[in-house]
Amino acid sequence: MNLFQGIKMEYSKVQWPKKEEIVNSTLWVIVMSLVLSIYLGVFDLIASRLLKVLVSLFGG
Repeated sequence: MNLFQGIKMEYSKVQWPKKEEIVNSTLWVIVMSLVLSIYLGVFDLIASRLLKVLVSLFGG
């Protein structure tokens, strides 16, 4: 068996995901990315305002 026959044999064993699974996974990644970015944005806003308050209180 040569290299290309082995590759073809292994390639035929691959179980590709169905279109529905790909769409669901993609939507899940998009939703989680949006949730995480909103969370980090709110955390950054709160942290920066808290830092400004601390700097102004302690001689900034």
